Amino acid sequence: MDHNQLYILAIANVPTMITVLIGILLNNARFNDLNLRMTSMEGRLGGLDTRFNSFENRIDSRISNLETKFDTRFDLVLSKVVEIDNRLTRIEAQGH
Repeated sequence: MDHNQLYILAIANVPTMITVLIGILLNNARFNDLNLRMTSMEGRLGGLDTRFNSFENRIDSRISNLETKFDTRFDLVLSKVVEIDNRLTRIEAQGH
């Protein structure tokens, strides 16, 4: 093989190598775009996480407020039941 044949073979492979290099660069750019999208999605999910945490805290405070209200009302009802039981016991004692 002489030098001319080697040059022809080398020149014939140049378009293939250029095509492969362009493909590598395009894939790299797409991976960078994908990374940016995933990073932005991660930021959005972080925002949703903080919103859900604040919502959960508000729900917890509402539930604790309801618990205190129910405890107060239960104590009131219990005292009324005890009062009615005392009255009924006195009425039964007077009847016999």
